[in-house]
Amino acid sequence: MATVGVACGLSAIGLARNARRGRSLAIAVLVVNLIGDSLNALLRHDPKTLIGLPIGGLMIWYLVRVRR
Repeated sequence: MATVGVACGLSAIGLARNARRGRSLAIAVLVVNLIGDSLNALLRHDPKTLIGLPIGGLMIWYLVRVRR
Protein backbone atom coordinates (compact mmCIF):
# COMPACT_ATOMS: atom_id res chain seq x y z
CA MET A 1 0.00 0.00 0.00
CA ALA A 2 2.90 2.33 0.60
CA THR A 3 3.98 1.92 -3.02
CA VAL A 4 0.47 2.73 -4.24
CA GLY A 5 0.34 5.77 -1.97
CA VAL A 6 3.68 7.08 -3.18
CA ALA A 7 2.73 6.53 -6.84
CA CYS A 8 -0.59 8.33 -6.35
CA GLY A 9 1.07 11.17 -4.46
CA LEU A 10 3.76 11.65 -7.09
CA SER A 11 1.24 11.60 -9.91
CA ALA A 12 -0.94 14.13 -8.04
CA ILE A 13 2.02 16.46 -7.61
CA GLY A 14 2.99 16.02 -11.26
CA LEU A 15 -0.57 16.72 -12.42
CA ALA A 16 -0.78 19.81 -10.20
CA ARG A 17 2.45 21.10 -11.75
CA ASN A 18 1.19 20.18 -15.24
CA ALA A 19 4.28 18.05 -15.80
CA ARG A 20 4.41 15.46 -18.57
CA ARG A 21 5.87 12.90 -16.14
CA GLY A 22 2.96 13.39 -13.77
CA ARG A 23 0.45 12.72 -16.51
CA SER A 24 2.39 9.65 -17.66
CA LEU A 25 2.59 8.31 -14.12
CA ALA A 26 -1.13 8.93 -13.55
CA ILE A 27 -1.95 7.03 -16.75
CA ALA A 28 0.32 4.16 -15.68
CA VAL A 29 -1.34 3.97 -12.25
CA LEU A 30 -4.78 3.92 -13.86
CA VAL A 31 -3.75 1.21 -16.33
CA VAL A 32 -2.46 -0.97 -13.50
CA ASN A 33 -5.73 -0.37 -11.65
CA LEU A 34 -7.76 -1.38 -14.72
CA ILE A 35 -5.73 -4.56 -15.09
CA GLY A 36 -6.29 -5.36 -11.41
CA ASP A 37 -10.03 -4.74 -11.69
CA SER A 38 -10.25 -6.95 -14.77
CA LEU A 39 -8.31 -9.77 -13.13
CA ASN A 40 -10.47 -9.57 -10.00
CA ALA A 41 -13.61 -9.84 -12.11
CA LEU A 42 -12.27 -12.76 -14.15
CA LEU A 43 -10.35 -14.78 -11.61
CA ARG A 44 -12.27 -14.09 -8.41
CA HIS A 45 -15.69 -13.85 -10.09
CA ASP A 46 -16.33 -10.49 -8.46
CA PRO A 47 -18.47 -8.44 -10.88
CA LYS A 48 -18.53 -5.44 -8.51
CA THR A 49 -15.00 -4.58 -9.59
CA LEU A 50 -16.19 -3.97 -13.14
CA ILE A 51 -17.57 -0.55 -12.13
CA GLY A 52 -13.98 0.72 -12.10
CA LEU A 53 -13.42 -0.08 -15.78
CA PRO A 54 -15.49 2.70 -17.37
CA ILE A 55 -14.42 5.19 -14.71
CA GLY A 56 -10.73 4.42 -15.17
CA GLY A 57 -11.13 4.36 -18.94
CA LEU A 58 -12.72 7.81 -18.94
CA MET A 59 -9.96 9.16 -16.71
CA ILE A 60 -7.29 7.76 -19.04
CA TRP A 61 -9.13 9.16 -22.06
CA TYR A 62 -9.23 12.60 -20.41
CA LEU A 63 -5.53 12.53 -19.51
CA VAL A 64 -4.54 11.48 -23.02
CA ARG A 65 -6.84 14.03 -24.63
CA VAL A 66 -5.81 17.07 -22.58
CA ARG A 67 -3.34 19.36 -24.31
CA ARG A 68 -0.87 21.54 -22.48
